[in-house]
Order: sequence, then structure tokens, then C-alpha cells
Amino acid sequence: MKTIISRLNRRASSVSAAAIIISLSYLASRLLGLLRDRLLVSHFGIGPETDAYTAAFRLPELLFTLLVSGAFAVAFIPVFTNRMTKDEQQKAWDLASTLLNLLMLGTLVLGVLAFIFADPITTMLVPGFDPVRHELTVALTQIMLITPFMFAISSLWGSIAQSFNRFVIFALASVFYNLGIIFGIVFLSPSQGIFGVAYGVVIGAALQALLQILGLLGLGFRYSPKVNVKNPDVRRVIGLMIPRSIDQGIDQIAYTIETIIGSRLATGSLSALYYANNLKNVPIALIGNSIATAAFPRMAARAAHGAIDKLVAEFVSNARLILFFVVPAVVITVIMRGYIVRLLYGFGDPVTANTLGWFAGVILFQALFFLVARVFYALQDTRTPLYISLTALIINVGLSFWLSELYGVIGLAMAHSIVMGFETIVMIALLQRKLGHIGLRDIWMGTYRMIMAAAVMGGVVYWLVSRVLPLYRADVGFGVVGPKFFTIVAVAAVAYLVPCYLLNLREARQFYRKFKAQVLRPFNLT
Repeated sequence: MKTIISRLNRRASSVSAAAIIISLSYLASRLLGLLRDRLLVSHFGIGPETDAYTAAFRLPELLFTLLVSGAFAVAFIPVFTNRMTKDEQQKAWDLASTLLNLLMLGTLVLGVLAFIFADPITTMLVPGFDPVRHELTVALTQIMLITPFMFAISSLWGSIAQSFNRFVIFALASVFYNLGIIFGIVFLSPSQGIFGVAYGVVIGAALQALLQILGLLGLGFRYSPKVNVKNPDVRRVIGLMIPRSIDQGIDQIAYTIETIIGSRLATGSLSALYYANNLKNVPIALIGNSIATAAFPRMAARAAHGAIDKLVAEFVSNARLILFFVVPAVVITVIMRGYIVRLLYGFGDPVTANTLGWFAGVILFQALFFLVARVFYALQDTRTPLYISLTALIINVGLSFWLSELYGVIGLAMAHSIVMGFETIVMIALLQRKLGHIGLRDIWMGTYRMIMAAAVMGGVVYWLVSRVLPLYRADVGFGVVGPKFFTIVAVAAVAYLVPCYLLNLREARQFYRKFKAQVLRPFNLT
């Protein structure tokens, strides 16, 4: 057992190695998440119970986002790493202990208050719910309010592991979270109904926190019950966290507004939004978030040493890598949206499929946004992204109301894509202004060739979907839809990579060299 844990806790040798670790872990987590959603649909369908279950996440997620979420890692890692590089380990561990105690206290107090006032808060969050859905949402929310406390603990422990370039256990934690929910659906819901799923959420959050303990082994962490708010490092982290927490809170507010609007639309609209949102998060997590998360500790170290040229080089390389994978993912999402929904959820729902299709803009821009934002965080600037998010929120509210009136729940996805595009483009412009040069020409020279290759791939995919392997109404079940889907995706990969290679795209040539070394060499095909 010790050998296994030791291997899991090995330091990642490079950003690409760390990105692969995180991406594979996210892939396992997302596959389990899709299995979770499919089980949820098979047990409860799309209706009042799933609407209430979806809405019940809003308050716990809002609390966690405001206090911790991504805000903690981007504020903590640069300050903690700075102490470690100066060989001031005790100060680093004192910082970690104080922040852990503050996070536990904050989430516990706010969780209790939210439990007491869950009823009126739910009225504000989902004003369009009928009394039955309202009461069910309140009860489910109260069960899930313990999760911010558990997520806060796992966030701190996971951030420490990332600071040491340990990513495996950190990334695997979300796998166990989904396993907990699946346990609730399969084993608890037959007797507890939708409440069994909520209990599964709590079990998953507890498993995620417990797993992170293993990532600390061998690092010398010693917990202390002290709370030293006068510690300058603590104040620095909190100062960096506040703008980022508000920024994350704005994202939750935007999603909460979408929930409020969705609650006034046709029954099942919230469920369709929830499922489409989960599907669009798969490529975002696998590509954008994994690469940006892996790159962040290294970028923070570059910034700490004042190596801005190396920081820019890291940004350009990783931005091109994100685009290399996300551009074809967007094309496949748009053309094969019906296939994706049918394959992963076992039902054909045009509303969910079209909502997913309009989320394509979010997939493209948010994957890149993660990396751009982390450059600001590496420079210990959390205010600029906040100001941009505040502006984007105002635009998002207006667009969401307007477009949902015209197109229903699909309009919410349209608004989200437009706003995400605005946010990312403005962030890039301000980063260029801040640093003077961020390699935009190099990024664009690669991107336009990726778009050309993706256009070729898109034509091939459309021909396969419409003429060769169409999706019929009677096509139900993984055994029927799966072979068609994976055949199309395999052909699409070739149809994208070959033009990329012929266009002399360096990412494609690097991909081919690694593929040749890892796959073809054992067959003496080199």
C-alpha cells in the first residue's frame, strides 16, 4: 500500500506530464459523472424531482464558491511556494494551518445560517417553483449544506499537493466524489428516493476530503489549531482571495440567475440546462482546466523570479496546446450534439441537444479563459479578472432574460457563449497591455491552421452523420449508438490530424512523434 501511495505522490516532471495526469483523472471523473447523470435520468427522468435536485446545489455551491473554490488555490499557491523556495518551511506550514482553521470556521458558521434560512433563500433562488418542488428543494439543500465544509478542507490539502507538483491524488479526488453520488443513486435512492441521491452527494464530498490526506504524506505537514490573522502571509492570501472569491461568486450569481429564469420556463428546462451544462464541462475540464491547472505552479514560479519572458513562453505554448484540442472538440459538439446526448443519457431530447450545441462558444472561450486568468493570478493580480467579470455579469443578465424570452432554455446557452467570448477577448487584451507582449501572433499563426483543419474535419463528420451513419429514432442503447459514435470520432480524429500535419502545425508533429514513440515502436513500425 505504501508503494502505491508513494507512486501516486511522485512529482510531475513537466507541465505536459502534469496535464496528462490531471486530464486522465478528469476523464475518469467525467465518465463517472456521465454515468451518474444517466443513472439519475433512468431512476427519476426529467421532471419535478430532478428540477429540485438541480436547484438544491445552488446554495451550497454559492457558499463554497464565495469562500473557497478556485479562489483559494490561485491565492494560496504563489504565497506558499514563495515561502518554500526561500526555505522557510515552518512559516509555510503555519500559513496552511491558519487558513485551514479559518476555512473550517467560515464554512461551518455560514452553513448553519444557510440551514436555518434555507426556506426564504430557496424562494429567492427558484421563485417559479410550485409548492411541492419548493419544499423538496429546501429539504435537499439542507442535506447538502455540509458539503462546503468538506470541500474547504480538501481544497487546502489539494493546493498544498499542487504546490509540490503532486497532481495524481488531487485530481483523483473528484472521482471519489462521483462514486459517492452513484452509491446514493444505486443503493440509497430505492428506499430514500431523491433524498438518497443527496446523501450520496455528502458521502462523495467526505470521500474526496479523506483522499486528499494521502497527498500530504511525506511533505512534513503538521496541523496546528492556531489562528494567527496577523500573519502577513495570511493577510496576503486573504487579500488575493477576496477579489477572486467575488469573481467566482459572480459566476455562481450568473448561474443562479439562469436557474431563476429557468424555473419560470417549461417544466424540465432546468434539467435540460443541467445535463447540457455537464456535457459541455467535459471538454472544458479535460482540455482547458487540466492544462491551466498543471501550468499554474510553474507560471507562479516564473512570476516570483521575475522571469516574464519565460512566463510568456509558457502562456503561448499552453494556449496553442489548448486550442489544438478544443477547436475540433467544438466542431464535434455542434455537429454531433444529438449523438452525444443519446449516447450518454440514453434518450433523445432535442432541447438538451440544442442547448449543448449553443454551449460550443463557452467550450472554446472558457478553456482558453482558464489559462489567461491564471497568468494574472501568477502575477498576483486577482482584481483585473474581477472587474471584467462584473461587467460580464451585467451583460449576461440582460442577454439571458432577452434570449430566454425568444428561445427558451436554449437562449440561456446563447447568452453564456456570447458573454464568455467577450470576457476572454477583453482579458487577453488587458494581459497584452499589462505585459506588452504575450505572443498573440504566434498563437494566431497556429490557430488559423487549426481552424482550417477543423473545417475539413467538420465536413467529413457532417457527411458521416447525415449520409453514412445517421442517428435514427429507434437507435437506443450504448450497444447501438456507441459503435456509430466512436467510428465517427475515430475518422474525425484522422480527418483533423492529417491536415494539421500537412499544414506543418508543430502541435500535430509533436503529437505524431509521441504517438510514434509510444504506439508504433513496439510493432517495429518506426
